[in-house]
Amino acid sequence: MSEAPPKPPEHNRLGLDYRKPMPRPKVNGIVIDFHSHLLAARHAKTWFEAAQHYGIDAFVTMAPLEEAMGIQRDWPGRVHFITVPRWQDPSGDFIDDWVRRIESFYNLGSRIVKFHSAPGTMANRNLRLDAPQLRPVFDAAAERKMAIMTHVGDPDTWYTGRYKDSEKFGTRDQHYAMWESLMREYPDVPWVGAHMGGNPEDLSRLQRLLDTYPNLSLDCSATKWMVREISAQRDAAREFFIRNQDRILFGSDQVSTDERGFDFLASRFWAHRKLWETAYIGPSPIADPDLPEDQQPTLRGLALPDVVLQKMYHDNPIRFLARIAASLGGWG
Repeated sequence: MSEAPPKPPEHNRLGLDYRKPMPRPKVNGIVIDFHSHLLAARHAKTWFEAAQHYGIDAFVTMAPLEEAMGIQRDWPGRVHFITVPRWQDPSGDFIDDWVRRIESFYNLGSRIVKFHSAPGTMANRNLRLDAPQLRPVFDAAAERKMAIMTHVGDPDTWYTGRYKDSEKFGTRDQHYAMWESLMREYPDVPWVGAHMGGNPEDLSRLQRLLDTYPNLSLDCSATKWMVREISAQRDAAREFFIRNQDRILFGSDQVSTDERGFDFLASRFWAHRKLWETAYIGPSPIADPDLPEDQQPTLRGLALPDVVLQKMYHDNPIRFLARIAASLGGWG
């Protein structure tokens, strides 16, 4: 009896050759990924190899403070850091340590602070986004005229599944009410709503947020989530991106690990470029664990106009950083 063929890896269900040449994005200037997680200096060689192959030049990235200096030393001019706390530290010194890290990251050139306030994070830490304990962190960022990136919502599939217990996790409307209260409290702070504001399923909600808060931008990071939900409403999403072309930042949400080699990293870049730049209609090469095997999403590319891609990939990130950074490190 012949053996069954091996199951393809989750990042390449289609058997693609991710090293096949792909033209650079048609962008004047460098292409900037505004939302990524380069977690260790030892991951950077493969990371930048995959990025270069897919025409992505520079990153606004989240790295532990303990790794940031090595990354900056080895890859000068390729990264701006987003300030993050020491998430794995559950001690009572967590908030004070976070404020100290803001100062350390600031001295490395960071001008953005990340608040990961997804429902699971808030419930597991018993720490709401608008909790009084977090005020020193918000104030430290505002005093330094830093921007704030927030991860507030999660996929609809999670709200109907893992977050079904609203007594424990709260509701989406409650989460967005918290976020809006802070945007009103800190109106001069530039804000970034990670992952299309955490709600790509509801473009009307996102439009209301953009119309109400002029200092808010959205990044389009999170590969599987964007492929699934943007593709599901392709025409409306395309209109949304064109209408709000000055407020959207390209981001991949790429995360490095010791196990993730060139092909894994390339799969995310491949999917994003197909989604934003082309009219590709076909299966996604990346397995989506939120859907059954027989209901895997079809990727439907938006084929955004060149002027929109120019803004997403370059102009908007440069303009956003110019508001908050004394030096862009050559990112002109």
